[in-house]
Amino acid sequence: MKKSFRFLAFAAVAAMILFSCEKEPKAETATVDFEGAYWSALIDNPQYGGTLIYGTSYDESTWTWSGAEGYTWADANTTLGFDGFPDAWGSRCFSSGGEVISNYVVADYTGASSSRQLEVPVAPRGGSNFVVHYGSTDPTNTSKVETAPTYPRIRFADNSERIIKSIDVCLTNYVLNSCINGDGFFGPITGSTALSIKAVGFDAKGVATKTSTVVIIDGNDAEAYKAGTKKVAWRTWDLSALGAVNGIIFCVLGTEDCYGDYGFNAPAYFAYDNIVVETPLAEEK
Repeated sequence: MKKSFRFLAFAAVAAMILFSCEKEPKAETATVDFEGAYWSALIDNPQYGGTLIYGTSYDESTWTWSGAEGYTWADANTTLGFDGFPDAWGSRCFSSGGEVISNYVVADYTGASSSRQLEVPVAPRGGSNFVVHYGSTDPTNTSKVETAPTYPRIRFADNSERIIKSIDVCLTNYVLNSCINGDGFFGPITGSTALSIKAVGFDAKGVATKTSTVVIIDGNDAEAYKAGTKKVAWRTWDLSALGAVNGIIFCVLGTEDCYGDYGFNAPAYFAYDNIVVETPLAEEK
């Protein structure tokens, strides 16, 4: 009798586990890798001042660019895309902050400045194209940075909310040169000085939800890169803690000594690639 009772109890537990597994929501993942002719056509030349990301007209009297308002991109599979440069300081171009496609890879970062702003020192994983972000405006903390009426962002054009599980990130050559060698405006950095990337998730109503921050370089890293004891590499940043989002606003921030009288002194760039998106599948009835 006891054996029969134990068998029935085991069977009941097994049935509950099976039922639970059958009801567990399923999801599919897709990776936005920025490869192909569509993406390559969005790469500007030269890196600074090109017509794609700066426009066709520059007014020296007002220091403003125009003609780059149409620079946008979107992944056909996930609808994840960049809506365009924000309107800031009279311009709508990469100088206002934004997300642009690049494939510039130069191993030697020495002397890199804004004229080489789209370079990375090592090719991304599994391809040649990637995105370069520029901007330090943090929508959750504007006490140390200049504000803009809108923020450069990536979002799902279908207004859905999905989990962005991870992205690959890398330092750009301009940031490396500034942090390691100094450029007259910023660096070289030592000790506890550090630059970070902050990701701010927002929902379909545009409301900021959760954030995630990762240090991309500190003084110890800079010294190790210079000495050759550490190599710059792409690394995966887990963003799943943001939960389901309609999109993300990125900003490059730093420790207290990265700021001066006119705001953020460091080059506010980083590169990213291979965005892994998780989309829930509709449950079968």
